[in-house]
Amino acid sequence: MLFSQQPRVRLLPEVITPLEKLSRLGAAWGHQELYIKRDDVMPLGMGGNKVRSCEFWFGEALAANADLILVAGGLPSNQCRLVAATACKLGLECHILHNAEEPATRSGNQLLNQLMGVKQLFLGLMDEEKRGAALADYAASQRTLGRHPYIVGDPVVGALGYVNAALEIHAQSELKGYNISHIFIAGSMGPTEAGLLWGAALLGNAFTVHTPSVEYPTLKLRELISGICLGISAKLGFTPAVDPLSRLVAWDSFLGEGYDIPTPESIAAVYQLASLEGVFIETTYNAKLFAAAKDKVTGGAFSPEDGVCLVHTGGLPALFAQGDRFS
Repeated sequence: MLFSQQPRVRLLPEVITPLEKLSRLGAAWGHQELYIKRDDVMPLGMGGNKVRSCEFWFGEALAANADLILVAGGLPSNQCRLVAATACKLGLECHILHNAEEPATRSGNQLLNQLMGVKQLFLGLMDEEKRGAALADYAASQRTLGRHPYIVGDPVVGALGYVNAALEIHAQSELKGYNISHIFIAGSMGPTEAGLLWGAALLGNAFTVHTPSVEYPTLKLRELISGICLGISAKLGFTPAVDPLSRLVAWDSFLGEGYDIPTPESIAAVYQLASLEGVFIETTYNAKLFAAAKDKVTGGAFSPEDGVCLVHTGGLPALFAQGDRFS
C-alpha cells in the first residue's frame, strides 16, 4: 500500500467527502460539466483540507510519543483550528502561537479555538520567519520542562493527505461517470496543491491541476510546489513515471493586492455560489479560486465535455469574521 510505511491516524475512517455537480453554477458559466469536491463537509472541527494533513501529522506525533502539539498561525488560521480539533479528539494538549496581538473579541476560528479550550499565546505582530523562530524557542522551552512537543506543519508530511485525495477524486469521478480532467484548487503554501499533482502523476496524469495563487507570485508558488513534490517522492520512496509538474497550471492574476485582501471578483464569487448552489466560501482562499475558475471557464478554456472540478478546501468559520467585507 502507498502509505503503509507512514504513521497515520484515521480521522475520516469511513467518510469520503462529496463530489457534486454544480448544475446551476455550470449553467451560469456556460459549462455543464462543472463539479465541486466538498472538503468543507467533514465531521471533525467543521472540516477543511487540513484534516487530511492532520491524519499524517498526528500519525507522526503519536509515533514519536508526543504529549504536546504545537502549531503557529495568524488569528484566522484554519490550520490552527483543525490541529486543535484533532488534538482534542485524540486527547492531546495543544498550544497555538499567533503572530498577532490578542483580539478584544473572538469570532470565526478564534472563537472556536476558545471553545475547544486550547492554550493560545499571542506573540504580537511579526512575519512568518520570526514566528517560526519563536515557535522553535517555545518548543525548546517545553522540552526543558520534560515535555515531548510535536511541531505541526511539515509540508511534505501534510501533502500526503492530498495524494490520497487525488486518488479519491479519481475513483469518485470514475464511479459517477463525471470524466473529470481538470481540477482547480487555491494556490497558497503548496502542500495541498503538491499532493494533488503528485497523486495525479501517480495515476498517469489523470487530470490537470490549476492553482490560481492567493498568496505568492507565480514563480514562488511553482517553486514551493516543486520542492514539496520532490519531498513526497523521497518520503514515499517512489517517483511517478511522469513529472508531477507537467500538468501544473499556476497563475497570479487573481491575487489582487495580496493575500487575504478581497477583490471585487472574489466577493462576487461568494454571492454567486451561495445564491445559485447554497454553498458558502470564505474570501481568503476559495473566493479567489472560484473567481479565477469562472474566468477560465467562461473564457472558453475547456471543451464542453471536459469535466472541471473545483476543490472546496473549507475554511468556512473564517467567513463569520469577514462580515465587514460584504458591507
